[in-house]
Amino acid sequence: MTSYILKDIFGDTKRVRILEELVERWGEYLSVSEIARMTDVSPNTVYAHIYELEELGIIKSKEGRATKYGLNTEDNRAQAIAVIEDEEYLRKIDISITENEEQVILEKSYLKQFESGLVDFETTQDGQYQNLEAEAK
Repeated sequence: MTSYILKDIFGDTKRVRILEELVERWGEYLSVSEIARMTDVSPNTVYAHIYELEELGIIKSKEGRATKYGLNTEDNRAQAIAVIEDEEYLRKIDISITENEEQVILEKSYLKQFESGLVDFETTQDGQYQNLEAEAK
């Protein structure tokens, strides 16, 4: 997914990085060392934030060889964070698709004009079309 809306809203804090990684892996449990590596945050700092978030009930732990942590999928706040992330991801995809559709329509328009012999185009370095007749005027 990788749409970091929380960073846009709250800034690039270590806690936000931790939350965003856990949202991206909804339903999964990660060790502190995995979270530290993914977020580029020291393990001690991850422990401190995990402890506080677990106290709030947003994160829960799973005991095993190494204790692993994940978002508490039953917590309304964790669910709200996930919804915000998902909605922003979908919005950005929609914008990207719309921009791509506009480019395809423009290219088809140029192609029709070129095929009909009405104008002569060449592609510029940035991949855009340039009307040679308009340049000559």
